[in-house]
Amino acid sequence: MRIAYIVHRFPPEGVGGTEIYTWNLARAVAAAGHQVHIFYPSADIEEPQQIERDGLHIRRVPRPTRQHGADPATQFWHEFRHAGIEKEFRRFLNDVRPDLVHFQHVQWVSARLIALAHEVPRVVTLHDYWYFCANGQLIRPDDEICPGPAWGWRCVDCGAARAAMLWLRALRPLVAIPFAARNLYLRHLLRSVDRLIAPSRFLRDQYASEGLPAERIDVIGHGLDHSRLASGAKELPPPSGHPHFGYLGSIAHPKGVHVLIEAFNTLPPGAALTIYGDPQRFPEYTARLRALVRHPGIRFAGALDYASIGDALRQLDYLVVPSIWYESYVLVAQEAMGMKVPVVASRLGALIERVKDGKTGRLFEPGDVADLARVLRDLIEHPELCNRYRASIPPVPTMAEHV
Repeated sequence: MRIAYIVHRFPPEGVGGTEIYTWNLARAVAAAGHQVHIFYPSADIEEPQQIERDGLHIRRVPRPTRQHGADPATQFWHEFRHAGIEKEFRRFLNDVRPDLVHFQHVQWVSARLIALAHEVPRVVTLHDYWYFCANGQLIRPDDEICPGPAWGWRCVDCGAARAAMLWLRALRPLVAIPFAARNLYLRHLLRSVDRLIAPSRFLRDQYASEGLPAERIDVIGHGLDHSRLASGAKELPPPSGHPHFGYLGSIAHPKGVHVLIEAFNTLPPGAALTIYGDPQRFPEYTARLRALVRHPGIRFAGALDYASIGDALRQLDYLVVPSIWYESYVLVAQEAMGMKVPVVASRLGALIERVKDGKTGRLFEPGDVADLARVLRDLIEHPELCNRYRASIPPVPTMAEHV
């Protein structure tokens, strides 16, 4: 069977959750005996490229970057429609003639690719909120959770802030129209495909609240590539104390790292907290975090390479996921549980499905420093809980089982 996966980025260029999942899924499907093709755009090339890697047939096509000075209207349009990429996709379909096309993400690709593949069975996996939220995360410019687009009215705030044109808010009824039209168009595309998949019930319910029939969305959790968790070549420094708590992910405000640091500051000496993440992505936020640190056990360890994820998790007693936004699915929490590492997480979004409070980890109120500090202090004072939680973590499905 010839299967084509369409994604906005692909390793090694993109190593976010969607990209890593697509890579792992594609390799597992190829290992099962299918012919697997990948189609994705890249800002680093001027001509299409065909690459053979990991048993995959990879087609990279040129994509102009957002940094080329395009006006906000053009950037908005190219975020979900792009004639150049559509032309290359037609050529790709003609060359490959796939039996199935599976769309993983089409942001900065072109949503119209879904329509262009109408003669082939089509599957769309919903990884985030992008089909009804242009920034994909339901986060307002003030970093608060957005309750939804409201026919584009709330989208105006984000659009005006991102374009540095705050005066657009005065024209809200007019500026809301393209956002509402975008969302209607994308909803129409989703309704046209053969199958929709969401990795969590929470994400399914969010799309159902925006007009997609819940019964058309299958909830299928991601499989785990256990080879990713094998010991790498890089030796990590040992923790400075125990229990050893850790954060692995983006150093970004919606991830709530500041909540974790403020809570950890209130704990007695002895415990350790290691924070892994790229400090350069949001340098102002990173600087703010460093200024918050008062506990001697807090250490910033920088970004982890792909091969070191397992080594980092292996050192932890607990992984902490302090997000203050609606996580749709947290890959690192799944990886932690794949290694029997209990998770402490915000009682928010899909995290509630991942962590069983008091059984496989602990939940706390999102953004509540005092509540997180209470949970962490309880885990420190009762070290026997760690092994109890470890023993209760069920097996995480492998990618082969997922396929």
